[in-house]
Amino acid sequence: MCGIAGTIDRDQDRAAARIRSINDAQWHRGPDHSIVSRIGGFTLGNTRLAIQDPGPAGNQPFTSADGRYHCIFNGEIYNHRSLVERYSLPVRTSCDGEVIPELWAKLGVSSLTELRGMYAIALVDSLDERLYLARDPFGIKPLHWRIVPEGLLFASEIRPLAQAVSGPQIDPEAIARYLHFGAIASDRSPFLEITSLAPNSVAIFDLNCRGKVQSIQPGGPLAATAAPADLRTALTDSIGLHLDADVPIALLLSAGVDSAAIASVGRRLGRDLDCLTVATEGDVDESGGAAQTARHYGHRFKRIPAALEVGEVARFFGAMQRPSIDGLNTYIVCKAVHEAGFKVALSGLGGDEAVGGYSHFRLLRYLPALRALDKIPGPFSGSAAKVLARTGAASQAKLARLFAATGPRESWGLSQLQREVLPRPLVAELIGIQCGKSEESARSYTACSTGSFSTMVAAEVDIYLQAMLLPDADCFSMASSVELRVPFVDSHVFSASLELAADKGAGPGKTSIGVALDDPYLRTLATHPKRGFSLPMRSWMTGPLAPLLKAADDPDAAVWSVVDRTRAERGGFVPLRPRDRWAETWTFVALNAWLDAAGTTHAK
Repeated sequence: MCGIAGTIDRDQDRAAARIRSINDAQWHRGPDHSIVSRIGGFTLGNTRLAIQDPGPAGNQPFTSADGRYHCIFNGEIYNHRSLVERYSLPVRTSCDGEVIPELWAKLGVSSLTELRGMYAIALVDSLDERLYLARDPFGIKPLHWRIVPEGLLFASEIRPLAQAVSGPQIDPEAIARYLHFGAIASDRSPFLEITSLAPNSVAIFDLNCRGKVQSIQPGGPLAATAAPADLRTALTDSIGLHLDADVPIALLLSAGVDSAAIASVGRRLGRDLDCLTVATEGDVDESGGAAQTARHYGHRFKRIPAALEVGEVARFFGAMQRPSIDGLNTYIVCKAVHEAGFKVALSGLGGDEAVGGYSHFRLLRYLPALRALDKIPGPFSGSAAKVLARTGAASQAKLARLFAATGPRESWGLSQLQREVLPRPLVAELIGIQCGKSEESARSYTACSTGSFSTMVAAEVDIYLQAMLLPDADCFSMASSVELRVPFVDSHVFSASLELAADKGAGPGKTSIGVALDDPYLRTLATHPKRGFSLPMRSWMTGPLAPLLKAADDPDAAVWSVVDRTRAERGGFVPLRPRDRWAETWTFVALNAWLDAAGTTHAK
């Protein structure tokens, strides 16, 4: 796990100075080693968090045996050992990144389809004088670039690119999407001058910075390229691969099924895990259930109280690369992981998307009835929304919109409704432009969108996993120099789940994990109400987060240079105060804090 950076710049001294500056800004991503390397007209930089082969032999860049290909990368190639064996790669170390240039020497750009893992790669072909920038199919690892007068700059993080040249402008369309869903799209930067490489993509540049972008996996990360394994095999294989490291690993253990499944497989593989749970306040505290799970599988357990220390909120927003209404939980957890002495932590993130664990997946069964309800008068629809709200599938307000004649009648729209923070028409009023319709993203998932369950999975991946959960996981784990691994976010696991859903004619759900692993304890956990690590945000807004609300409420606050304050007042959002739906208030507060921390030009 590392930070990577580089430039296309004919002035070698200027290029080296810029990359050293970006390395310094990204030191938290790799405090173990830093390097700047010149290769023809390209300059590469790397800050290393040493996980595999942590000694000096594993330092980057990696160069192919023939001397043609030079690579820096951020992430983990979990199948690197099998690739070495299958292709007889002439590696000299046990570091996973060394396989990248050697495999490239054999297969070229198509070698990317062979990699199983999370990665952002920069590879220089010194013979053809080409720079390749690649991002893994799910987009677990970020990569961004910026065209500047002297050439091109790229980096793992957005802020160093924004600060490299003064005056980056906020992208209003990106902010509109943030107001709508709480995060900007996975292929978008919050700045007009900075481009975020889309997941499942490789960008190719020549020395004149002329570039093109192409896909890695046809059909996207959910399209199976071979017959999928059964869910048991896929889960066991993925979790086993993610447990491979040359440094100690922690498990972020909740009271739920996903992280417990990692604990279960870890025990079957003979691994003794250190399980960490960050305890919160009141009903949201699940440390008791997590402790029970750790005891059941014979793992070590540590409970860590969640607290916002003095200055912690400012450090959180200082680390935030893209505006997001989420991530504070990840920041607190990973800070605790670092303080406990671990570089690597496993998380159950992605399990709900893979097997349809979210409550709104239950709404899929009502789609035919909803189409019929369009002919029934509104009062009945309102009553039906109240009844269905008691099942916990969605809030009553969102269910009322679902039952309205204009409500969604297909699975992509159901996910959009569930993930929505502010409605699209309101966003258009607040920001002055129309929010883009994310349904267009469905086109990139056509290979897996034959049924309503698979389409909802694709929607959850696009709208929520890739846009919010994974960027926040990377950003706020690396802020504490922690590599966060997510074994559920694996094409083999998703393919197996989608195949199981096709056989059943419905989503497999959380019970499928316990059934697949033949684990009665997991099957019992699946019958409990869904829980996950969350923070008492509403109460914190009257406590440690209250100064942020006060700052954003100021008429001269940065947020009102982007958002129309008068329309926000008309919508009842101003004055900013804690609400039952705390995310509505936090959307404005977090955007203001991010703008202040970014220190950039705010333009509508």
